Amino acid sequence: MRSIVLFLGIGIGLLIILSQAKAQTANPFMYGEVETISGDVYKGPIRWGSDEVYWAELFNATKTSNDFLKFLSKRQVEQLNQEESEGSSWLGIDLGALSIWEDRFSRTSHQLDIQFGDIKIVEPSGRSKARLTLKNGVIIEAGGSGYEDVGGSVVIYDFELGEFAVRWDRIKHVRFTSAPANSKNGFGEPIYGTVNAGRKGTFKGIIRWDSDERFLDEILNGEDRDGKKDIPFRSIKSITKKGNGVDVVLNSGREFYLTGSNDVNRENRGVVIFDPEIGRVVVPWRDFFDLEITQPKQEWALAYDDFSRPSGISGTVITIDGEEHTGLLAYDLDEAWEFEILDGNDDDVTYQIPFRHIKNIIPKNYNYSSVILRNGTNLLLGGGRDVSEDNDGILVFPSKDAKPIYVRWSKIDQVIFD
Repeated sequence: MRSIVLFLGIGIGLLIILSQAKAQTANPFMYGEVETISGDVYKGPIRWGSDEVYWAELFNATKTSNDFLKFLSKRQVEQLNQEESEGSSWLGIDLGALSIWEDRFSRTSHQLDIQFGDIKIVEPSGRSKARLTLKNGVIIEAGGSGYEDVGGSVVIYDFELGEFAVRWDRIKHVRFTSAPANSKNGFGEPIYGTVNAGRKGTFKGIIRWDSDERFLDEILNGEDRDGKKDIPFRSIKSITKKGNGVDVVLNSGREFYLTGSNDVNRENRGVVIFDPEIGRVVVPWRDFFDLEITQPKQEWALAYDDFSRPSGISGTVITIDGEEHTGLLAYDLDEAWEFEILDGNDDDVTYQIPFRHIKNIIPKNYNYSSVILRNGTNLLLGGGRDVSEDNDGILVFPSKDAKPIYVRWSKIDQVIFD
């Protein structure tokens, strides 16, 4: 009998341990080491500049070169030139005077947006330049003119020294790693929740309220009939837009109607959601219906190891003439890796979607494309070169030794990603 009781006790204990482990969410915070040019090393959670703290957030810069242009013929370059509207920087260039392989033939600078979870090392290479080493060893040269992610300070939360910033010109490199098990996040507890944007959809994940507040201990500011209210997000169950204010329901069941600040009225800068199945979504105030703050879920918190080693975008391009070309793809003569970002808008709702989440893209007209995600979501997106006639087209590499096939955007019926 005693052995049976002991066995049952051990079993119950294991179930408790397993349930607790299941309840724990992955650590979504950036973590790593900052080494200075003097050889000093600081290790802990990282905040990039004064803003990004999560692996799912985006490192923003520009690509300083475009190696895919060398695969285009002079005639194809001229066709791209002709497709540009009047006033383009391409018009008036003497194509015969310069090598068509030079980077200056890119009609516009291509933006580099990459989730921090896909980066292995960042090395400053100048006042506004950086060298990024990715998880697969690929190195990208990035320029930072006009962007805060290159040239600014990096904040490290050293558990012995506390929180402090290291200037860009003092940094030798930042090396990202997985956070140790049970490590403290250092900066705060994330706000998790579900945002209802009406017909624009429902989004879930880590939340940034008013594009600013992101931690449970931060404050929602407003006023009610009895005066000013400063409510920690930790105490809030839901926020619902109503008139020129919001209804706030606390976890205790108490309710308040708040107005009078940009946290709770039309001056709100939007609700940012890091949805693990979509990417970064910004819902403007006019499209916002309500937010339900919830307990974190394991699948909502992307840890460093959740960002897989990229192998390249591959798929099939089907033309309007019915031809099919399969292989590795250089989308918009630029994006070639699963971590790269497709930008688009549904009216004022903005999307930044890693290609790893996309199943296929179907151009609809000059300005819009249907973007179908792997979770079944169908989005009609416009407002950017990735989904409009400004797209430079796609290079398809059928095999390692075969000559790549160039398909102009106007000739594409749809793109199906592997």
